[in-house]
Amino acid sequence: MLTASALGPYAGHALSTWGDLDEFKHFLPRLLELLILEELDGFFHAESLMGRVGVSWRGWSQAEQEAIIATVGAWWRHTLNHYPRDVDVMMMIEIIADSLELDLAPYLAGWEANTTEAAARHMAWLMHDFTVSTGHGAEWYTLLDNWISGPAPAAILERAFFSASSPEVAQELSNALETHRIWSRH
Repeated sequence: MLTASALGPYAGHALSTWGDLDEFKHFLPRLLELLILEELDGFFHAESLMGRVGVSWRGWSQAEQEAIIATVGAWWRHTLNHYPRDVDVMMMIEIIADSLELDLAPYLAGWEANTTEAAARHMAWLMHDFTVSTGHGAEWYTLLDNWISGPAPAAILERAFFSASSPEVAQELSNALETHRIWSRH
């Protein structure tokens, strides 16, 4: 099985310097697996690889498109269930909604349904990372902005606050709840 160290150089240059689309499709499942398992540097490779997928994947076979959607869905769920992650929730949201142009709403609904402390900690992180000043006019960004200002983030944070694994996590969630209260008033 190819390791991250073996595929890392390819991941950084796939389609631009090395290989063609068929070769990229051949290595893509393993590259995605390595990203999900955090064996391949997600911060460096995730957006680049998924941007390359996003350019042409809608022209791929139905089975290949379904595989991409299923893999990204599994990656999203894995991200929500583990904190912290190399590929944080905002990067995942950008991959889903911007690179792949998928409807973000079902992914946000999945977040709302996730009751893990990890999902709540991702929300706390996002409450402090997400700012309207970094926004742009994309439809998905407006959806995300409205969702973050709505009741779902508070519910996610409150649910986890009462069962926090440590006082530090409880404080992190409490701080994020306060940030949400301030945002939702505007």
